[in-house]
Amino acid sequence: MNTYTLVKPIMKAMTIWHRMLFKGFRGSSLGTFMGNPICMITTVGRKSGNPVTIPLLTIPHQDDYILVASQGGAPTHPAWYYNIIDEPRIKMTIQSKTYDMFAKQLSDTEKEDLWPVIVNACSVYDDYRQRTSRNIPVFLCSKQ
Repeated sequence: MNTYTLVKPIMKAMTIWHRMLFKGFRGSSLGTFMGNPICMITTVGRKSGNPVTIPLLTIPHQDDYILVASQGGAPTHPAWYYNIIDEPRIKMTIQSKTYDMFAKQLSDTEKEDLWPVIVNACSVYDDYRQRTSRNIPVFLCSKQ
């Protein structure tokens, strides 16, 4: 049994918990992780076409926000990655404020240029990168 198999139920439970906090406290108590805001992103489900809202760590960068599709170093991309690939216009809620955003997947070169910013903000991303053989996607989200 690999680490991801053990961690997946915990990640799922944390997602459910954050959703409940978000609904109960209107996003103001999602807090931070390693000094970075936990946001709620709403994507369009690529199969259902319905809105899908999940909590994610976001890294502020200049006027934009960085999302890292690490899934804790899992061997597969998270479902939200595929939703954004199909429809890059998302909603991001941070501390009760919701913004229309455009999520651009960074090229490998762009990602490498930003990687020091990412690990400086949240060092666990280096661990996740070492844990998986997949190329972890990174998105730069800009307000529309």
